[in-house]
Amino acid sequence: MGGIMSKLRVIVVGVGGVGAMAAWQLAQAGHDVIALEQFRLDHDLGSSYGDSRIVRRVYPDALYTALMADAYVLWYELQARFANEELFRPIGGLFFGEAIHPLVRQGAEALAHSGVAHEVLTAAECHRRFPAYALRDDESAVYEPSMGYVRASRCVRAAALLARQSGADIREGTPAVAIGRDGAGIQVTTAQGETLHADRLVINAGSWAGPLMAQLGLQLPLTVTRQVYIHLDPVRHAADFEVGRFPVFIDIVANAYGFPRLGDVPGVKVALNHQGVITTPDAVDRTVTEADRETIRRYVAGRFPDLARAGSVPCYEKVCLYTNTPDEDFIIDAVPGLPGATLISACSGHGFKFTPLLGRIAAMLAADEPMPYDLSRFRLARIAPTVLV
Repeated sequence: MGGIMSKLRVIVVGVGGVGAMAAWQLAQAGHDVIALEQFRLDHDLGSSYGDSRIVRRVYPDALYTALMADAYVLWYELQARFANEELFRPIGGLFFGEAIHPLVRQGAEALAHSGVAHEVLTAAECHRRFPAYALRDDESAVYEPSMGYVRASRCVRAAALLARQSGADIREGTPAVAIGRDGAGIQVTTAQGETLHADRLVINAGSWAGPLMAQLGLQLPLTVTRQVYIHLDPVRHAADFEVGRFPVFIDIVANAYGFPRLGDVPGVKVALNHQGVITTPDAVDRTVTEADRETIRRYVAGRFPDLARAGSVPCYEKVCLYTNTPDEDFIIDAVPGLPGATLISACSGHGFKFTPLLGRIAAMLAADEPMPYDLSRFRLARIAPTVLV
């Protein structure tokens, strides 16, 4: 970020992926930052916890492909700050489905339009290069060498550390229970009864965004879904599932995704995307059931026959949350009726890869800096026109 006109006092609510990155960017730019996290930093109750998230530029949507160019720059910057710890690693990835599927074509076209190196592989070519994959003859895969993964929990902690080193006050176990105006500024009351005052407010509350906005009289059409992922140990040819031989992947027909064996958590991570039941962050059932496991195992048996057999017991499993907008686009907008406040929801299951860029955008919006991005697609009016005046 460039120089700032004046030092601002900014409150950040929610220190998950976006909140940690926003606190880092704001504090690094010289602003006075207080970041409130209702739980501990890097808690496992929301959407930013875990061993891995996919980072990619292949999208059937050219806007996201273009935005990821700047997100990659920031991922590299974050990694450079922590040379002895793996945070981000581009290992290559596959985006596959039926060869005639429009999303496969659009993904390749978006990469070509943005000048991103890629290949389109037939099923046979994919299997020869990556033997663990069993694509059908009518399928093809877009291979993007720059695709890879970030270590989600490590990245949240790393960004928070950088924020603190730049002077940010990150307060764990400090829920924001009331938000309102304070003359020309912002007032936030914590669960501990403290009243904080600021010039600007950035809300990145994840699955708690809907209830928090409801306190301000804004009913947003956000749905929270329960999502399950499991890790399985290979039953044969384990080397085929290691980094370098097993790219990260997105199966657009089955709406599934996964990672090679990364080591910190045992096994190979596989999940089905956007198939969770609607819930709330406070009422979600966090127990993985046998039905959850079997649904993923059935998918794995057809796609990766060397990874699991019937009844394979996961070596790790977890329930997390998605916060979904009706159109699966993000929310990046001013909060109606609360001047100086910005709401950012990096949601719908594909937001983590954008977190450093969204943190940068949050900092720019808070500081009223010139915005190089057209954010009109992410405005609240598209999904909740009645809340705007």
